[in-house]
Amino acid sequence: MLLICVITGIALFLYGLPVCLERGIAPVDSLLGRIDQEQQAHLDQSFQRKKSRIRIVELLGKREVWLQRASEWTGVDRKKFEEILFRLQWRVSVAEIVLCRGLSLIFVASSLLHLLVAIYTGKTLGLANSWPLMVSLVLYLLPTLLLEWADKRAKAEIQAQVPVFFSIVQSLVEAGMPLQSAVKQTARRFDARLGHELARLETEEKRYGTWRKALEEMAFRWEVDALTTITMEMNEAIRKGISISNMLAVQVEEQMRQQEDEASARMNRLNIRLLPFVIVLMGVPLLFLVMGPVLMGINERM
Repeated sequence: MLLICVITGIALFLYGLPVCLERGIAPVDSLLGRIDQEQQAHLDQSFQRKKSRIRIVELLGKREVWLQRASEWTGVDRKKFEEILFRLQWRVSVAEIVLCRGLSLIFVASSLLHLLVAIYTGKTLGLANSWPLMVSLVLYLLPTLLLEWADKRAKAEIQAQVPVFFSIVQSLVEAGMPLQSAVKQTARRFDARLGHELARLETEEKRYGTWRKALEEMAFRWEVDALTTITMEMNEAIRKGISISNMLAVQVEEQMRQQEDEASARMNRLNIRLLPFVIVLMGVPLLFLVMGPVLMGINERM
C-alpha cells in the first residue's frame, strides 16, 4: 500500500513538473523574426498541435522508437488506437493511453507484491487484501474498453443514420440538384454524427485532392457496410456520369429493410431472455392457484 502511495505521488509530481521546466521563448528583436513566430503560432493553433502538460507524453510523442516500444510493453495496439481516436476526434493521444496503462501495470505489480507478502506472512486472503489488484486491473483495461465501446456506439449511430440521410439526398437529387451539392447541403443541416462527418469533407477535400476521394476515404475509415456500399455506388455514378436517384432509392429501401430485420431479431432475442422471468413470475402464482385448493382439501380430510 505504501508503494502505491509513493507511485501516486510520483505521478502527480510528474504531472505538474512540465509547468516548472517550461522554457520561455527568447524575445526576437527583428520584425521578420516576430512575423515567423506569429505564423508558427497560427499554424500550431490551426492544426491543434498543443503541448501536453505531461512531459513524459511530450517526450514519447517526439520519439517514435520509445513510443513503439512502450506500446509493445503495455499491450497497446497502436495502429488500432490511432484509427479509433481519429474516427472519434478525441483530443487524446496514443502516448497518453500508453502512459495510463504503464502506470496501471505498475499498480498491478505492486498489488501482486502486496499479495505475495501477505501470503508469505501467513495472512488470510480476502477482499481487504485483493481489492488493490482488482482496481489496478480495472484501470489497466479501462482505456481499451472505453475506446472500443465509444467506437462501436459511433458506428451504430452512423449505421442507423444512413437511410435517413441519404433519403434526403435522394429527394434533393430528384429535384434536380447535383449529387455533391445535395450531400453538402444535407450535411450542413443534418445535426448528427453522419452529418458532421460528411460536412468535414469540405476540408478533407484539400487533403485528398478531390471530394470523391475524400468521401471514399471517410467511408473506409468508419468501416460501416451501409455507408461503404452507398459511397462506392455514388463514386461509380459520378465517374460514369449517370443518374443516381434510382440507386439511392434501392439502397435506402434495402437499408431500411435490414434495420427492420435487425430490430425484429433483437426483439426475439429479448423475448427469449425474458422467458425465464415470465415463467418464474407467472408460473409460481398459477401453481399456487391450481395446487392450493387440492392441498386445502387434503388438509380438511385429514
